[in-house]
Amino acid sequence: MSTQWSSQMMARQSEGGVAVLEMPRIAAAECVVFDEFLAPAEVNELIEYALAHEADFRMSQVVAPGNNGGSVDFEYRRSRVLMELGRFQDLIVDRIQNCLPLILEKLGQEPFSISRIEAQLTASGDGDFFRWHTDDGHAEVASRQITFVYFLHREPKAFRGGDLRIYESELHNGSYRPTSNSRTIVPQQNQAVFFASSLAHEITPVECPSGAFADSRFTVNGWFHR
Repeated sequence: MSTQWSSQMMARQSEGGVAVLEMPRIAAAECVVFDEFLAPAEVNELIEYALAHEADFRMSQVVAPGNNGGSVDFEYRRSRVLMELGRFQDLIVDRIQNCLPLILEKLGQEPFSISRIEAQLTASGDGDFFRWHTDDGHAEVASRQITFVYFLHREPKAFRGGDLRIYESELHNGSYRPTSNSRTIVPQQNQAVFFASSLAHEITPVECPSGAFADSRFTVNGWFHR
C-alpha cells in the first residue's frame, strides 16, 4: 500500500537562470507504506536476533547542535537502541534499495546519489516515546533525505500506543515545525513506512503492561543520506 504526495522541494529559477530547489512553506504529511515487507521467516529471525541481544541495547540519544555524540534526554526521547544489526543490516537495506525508485516517485522526489545509509534496531517499552522532531534538523544529520521505519513485534502483540504520527509541517527559520494536521500510523507487524526526513513527526507513548523487553515495540529505523 502506498500514498502519493506533492514534491518536498519545488524548483524555481534563480536570477542567473539556473534551477535551484526551494523548500515549500507547507509540506504535506505524506508517506509510503509497504505491508508484508519481509518474509515471515525473516521477521521471526529478526525478532530472535533482537531478543538474543537484549544486553547490547543502549539508551537512545538525541543529537543536539554542536554535540556530535548526542546526549540522553529522558524528557525528549526514551527508548533503547542497538546499532549492530548483523546480517539484517544488508537484508533490510537491500530490500529498501530495490524499492527506492518507487518510493521516491510516490513521494514526488527526484533520484539522488546516496552518500551513506544509517540503520538501527529500536526497542520501545512501557512509557517510552519520542517527542516531535525532524530527522535532518541539525548540521550533523542535515544530509538525511528519506526516513524509514520498519515495525515488528512478538505475537500476540503485547503493547498499545507507539504510533508514528507524521505532521503536515510548516517552514520556520529554515526548518519544519508541526501544524495541527497529521496522519497516524499504528504499528503493524512486518510493515515499512517511508517519508521525507524533513517532516516533523513523533512516537506516541507506549503502553506495555508486562514491562518485559520481549513485549516491546521493535522497529528498524534509519535514513538514506543524499
